[in-house]
Amino acid sequence: MPSCAKRFSQSLFALCLALGSAPAWAGNYAARIEYAELQTEGDTATIASQIEYRLSPVAKVALDKGVPLTWDVVMELREPGWLWDSVAYRSKQRYRLQFHALLNQYAVQTPQNHSEMFLTLSAALHFMASVRDQQPIPAAVLQPGRYYQLAVRSEFNREALPIPLRPVAYLDHRWFLSSHWSLWPIQK
Repeated sequence: MPSCAKRFSQSLFALCLALGSAPAWAGNYAARIEYAELQTEGDTATIASQIEYRLSPVAKVALDKGVPLTWDVVMELREPGWLWDSVAYRSKQRYRLQFHALLNQYAVQTPQNHSEMFLTLSAALHFMASVRDQQPIPAAVLQPGRYYQLAVRSEFNREALPIPLRPVAYLDHRWFLSSHWSLWPIQK
C-alpha cells in the first residue's frame, strides 16, 4: 500500500508540474502586443494598438478545417493607485478568423460585424493586427496633469470554439493564444 500511495503522489506531482508549467510553453504561440498609443484629436481621444498573432500548428489545422478562431482585444485606460489601479475607460473588441474552403479564402469579422476576405492567412492576420478603438474616449475621463496607463490584452476566446474542442483547448498549451497585459504610461 505505501508503494501505491508513493506512486500516486509522484504521478500527482508530475501532473501538477506539467499543468503548472503549461503557460510558460505558450510563449511561442501567444499573441504579442507590439505597441499601443493614445491618439488625441481635439477634445476626444482613441486607443490604437498593433498586435502580432502567432498561431500554433494545431490552431492552423483547426482553422483550415473550418473552425473559427476568436480573439477579444481589451483596451483599458487605468489610473494607478496605492493598492490597485482604477479603470477610467474600458473597451472590448471581438475579431473572428475563419477559413472558407469552398472559396479558399480567410474571412475576418470585425467588431462592427463587417467581414473582410483574404487570400492568405498572413494577410488576414496582418489585417487583424491593427486595432483602433471605434468609440472615442470622452474628454471628461482624461483629467489634465494626471498620470494614466494604457493597458491592452488580446484574449483568445476558447468558449467560441465548438464544444468538443473546448476541453482540449483548455488543457493543451498549443491553444494558449492570448497575450499578457501590456502597459504604456500616458501623461495627460
